[in-house]
Amino acid sequence: MPICPYCNYEIHIEDFFHIFKKETKKGKIKVKIGDFKGEVHSLTFRNRVRIWACPKCDKVLGFSEKDSDRAM
Repeated sequence: MPICPYCNYEIHIEDFFHIFKKETKKGKIKVKIGDFKGEVHSLTFRNRVRIWACPKCDKVLGFSEKDSDRAM
């Protein structure tokens, strides 16, 4: 598991995204990843940046760029 370099906190995907768990009729558990919990800033009209921060010490771990509504 990844660890925060500042406070040695073990980081999980649930710390950054809303997680939805649902049990099927057969008894299996399905997990879906929802929206991002952290901060999102707009760079331009279409591009946004996600700020990834440690949930315990709140120091910035990184950035990722997301191109929204891109026509392919």
